[in-house]
Amino acid sequence: MSLVTQVSSFPYGISSNDPLDLLMKSGFTVRLSPHRRKHTPAETAALLGDIDVLLAGTEPLPAEVLARGLPRLKHVARVGVGLDGLDVAFCMANGIAVTYTPDAPARSVVEQVFAMLIALGRRFIEAHEGMRHGKWQRFTGVLWQGKTLGVLGCGRIGKQVAVIARAFGINVLAHDLVEDHAWAREHQIEYVGLDALLERSLAVTIHLPYTRATKNLLSRQKLERMRRGSYLLNTCRGEVLDEAALYDLLTNGRLAGAALDVYHQEPYQGPLRNLPNVFLTCHQGSCSFDGRHAMEMHSAENAVAYSTGAPISPERIVWLPGMAAPAVELY
Repeated sequence: MSLVTQVSSFPYGISSNDPLDLLMKSGFTVRLSPHRRKHTPAETAALLGDIDVLLAGTEPLPAEVLARGLPRLKHVARVGVGLDGLDVAFCMANGIAVTYTPDAPARSVVEQVFAMLIALGRRFIEAHEGMRHGKWQRFTGVLWQGKTLGVLGCGRIGKQVAVIARAFGINVLAHDLVEDHAWAREHQIEYVGLDALLERSLAVTIHLPYTRATKNLLSRQKLERMRRGSYLLNTCRGEVLDEAALYDLLTNGRLAGAALDVYHQEPYQGPLRNLPNVFLTCHQGSCSFDGRHAMEMHSAENAVAYSTGAPISPERIVWLPGMAAPAVELY
């Protein structure tokens, strides 16, 4: 019998048919998202009753949604890296394998960080908006060479950001629970405590997984430790910082600017939209054609491998039946 695969991630296969071709050539019947946007829980639940594999995006997948897929659902293949909206404990209790694609989106996010950093510091967005409204107003901003960037979280993305920043001639401070001292020595990067990173950096870029330990890590108290006139960039998860405090610090002049790709509630409709010193994008850090293609291909490869009993790349495994515990830290 053909395995029925529901794709709830959107977009999927828009730049290349490769992932869909792989699935169909491997005997899968593939159903694409009927909504062409991020699903609500109810919309996802309505699609799960007769499927074997779910190729999931960032839509919420709590226990009550996943339960609609039982007893047939056997694999949630996450297209991307974030797991905070997926009830992995429910999957484990019900024998549902969970995989993801952590390497695929990394470089796309890294490049977005530097686009944000330079555009924010040089006030390119303000100049662009002025030109659109007939204003010829030049802005003077930050030359990042010789300045200090704080990289909060040095995993796949944070390490790449740090190394590229050094190539720009930027001094880099790093903070992570696990310190890779050999890597830091090789690239002339200094590990420091969180408070020191906030106090010494002209810009701080956040690259943390969303867990209980990182929820609201950048609280009002922590944000107030950032040096006056500094910048904050967040491309990981909105919940790691206090958005209300960030707004206050931006409006009272304590912080010079912020660039955000992620928010507590998405789509974002909050007051940060009204500030000229804030650069906002729509949770699109992974949205390069190359990065998206890699994410989709890796998810399809994971689905095919699990269905055939072939090995899955260890870095893509969250939990498989028979494992005593998840392979990654969860919320």
